Amino acid sequence: MSNYAIAMVLSFITACFTLASSWTKDPHRTYWYQVGQCLVYAGAAYFLGVYPCIIMMLINAWRNYLIAVDKYKASYCFVFSILALVLGLWTNTSGVVGLLTIFATIQYSICSYYLKSDITVKINVAVNLLIWFCYDVLVRDIFSGTMDSISALLAIITIWRIIRDRKNMI
Repeated sequence: MSNYAIAMVLSFITACFTLASSWTKDPHRTYWYQVGQCLVYAGAAYFLGVYPCIIMMLINAWRNYLIAVDKYKASYCFVFSILALVLGLWTNTSGVVGLLTIFATIQYSICSYYLKSDITVKINVAVNLLIWFCYDVLVRDIFSGTMDSISALLAIITIWRIIRDRKNMI
């Protein structure tokens, strides 16, 4: 099996985690699914030869774990953002494509600290997925690009579901 084929299989598994994180209404579950998503996509990035993405995915998995267990503090937000910037720039051999992974990681690290409600978490997910969609297109990961755009749409639908459920409670 070629490296590209292996990457696409891993991208499929990643997409399952991404879809689940976009669909769930529970912010903690969102982050647990994203731990799995990041770890599996680190493997896909290896087989795609996009090594800076591996570092970003491992940083993201660690960060998402801390968020899921309610241990994510301002100091971690700062550390993860600096780690993403320094390690991302240091390992970036992909030009603008590599910068997208850095930007997505910093955006999500900061927004995950400040945005806590179910709706704002989903907005953060949708915005981040759109950044990753751009990355997917540039590295020609068609499957992840398709799934990230579908997942962003699911996150938006989930926002609507949350709002609808709240209106029905009134």
